Amino acid sequence: MNKNQKGFTFILIILAVLFLAGVGYLIYQLKMNDKEPEEIESIVLDPRNCTYTIEGKNVTLKDGYSEEEISSDTASKIITRYFGNEASSDLNGDGLSDTAFILTQTTGGSGTFYYLVVALGDVNGCKGTEGILLGDRIAPQTTAMRDGKIIVNYADRKTDEAMAVSPSVGITKHFMLSGQILKDFTPEEFIKEESCLLSGGTIETSLCCGSTSDFPNNCLIGACGCSPTSSHEVKTCNCGDNKCFNGTKCN
Repeated sequence: MNKNQKGFTFILIILAVLFLAGVGYLIYQLKMNDKEPEEIESIVLDPRNCTYTIEGKNVTLKDGYSEEEISSDTASKIITRYFGNEASSDLNGDGLSDTAFILTQTTGGSGTFYYLVVALGDVNGCKGTEGILLGDRIAPQTTAMRDGKIIVNYADRKTDEAMAVSPSVGITKHFMLSGQILKDFTPEEFIKEESCLLSGGTIETSLCCGSTSDFPNNCLIGACGCSPTSSHEVKTCNCGDNKCFNGTKCN
């Protein structure tokens, strides 16, 4: 074999090795791609099968349901159910999706208590937060996530209405996640508006002094007593005849 033939044979061997290496790498990548769905599936978030904390006690939902005896000498049970109104986003910045939703709990009486909870995405599947009470026999509307906040809309009753009355007062609450704890971050304006409506008032607009903000204490004289040129329009609470809004409620 002359030098040219040896050189040609060497080149063929190199090309064959490169070809086999390329084929092997391609097969490896295909196998890795085949494994990806299994890996993703292993961390799929399932809020209906997760443990949450309600009123200081751990509650484990199985297919969206939990049942626990209150005591051995009574037939009453604590029943916790997945209600719904889900909203999903990455709340804690760990790259995994988290889901906020509402669950209900009954404890043997006439009440049905609604709680907001969050199922946090975790490499092991799910970590549930402590629930935060929204109210008794309310009417949930929507749940959304925006700018790291959970926004919950629901209807409630006025404070002087019986529980038999259908909820009719629209409420908006804002929550944020601190670790595994939900905290109420509802803006003050929303809180005062809610307090006005729940205590029987109606929302109006009035001309009040330039330094006065929305929902002033109109039980005191002065907040809305400036001249028109020194006033601006703000939201106020009209509590009706012989009543006033003290900044917290109608009285």
